Amino acid sequence: MSGFDMSEMQEMQKALQDKYKDKWEPICPETGQNKLLWMIGEIGEVIDIVKKNGGLKAPRSPRPQSSHAPSHDTSGRCCSRC
Repeated sequence: MSGFDMSEMQEMQKALQDKYKDKWEPICPETGQNKLLWMIGEIGEVIDIVKKNGGLKAPRSPRPQSSHAPSHDTSGRCCSRC
């Protein structure tokens, strides 16, 4: 992954957004708040993993399976509990 940069990440996001256009809300200023809040939640999960496993061990730790996985519905919520 040494050649992975912002432009490659943006291309991947565009491809995913097109693939799931019927399931995901569009990327636009009106939905920016939902995207930002989702990103903050994901960063919180990363922080929890690093705190639990330490900075050097965290990248090698398996990701815990969550029963609270996002479904990417059009409401901007990840599930009915949110």
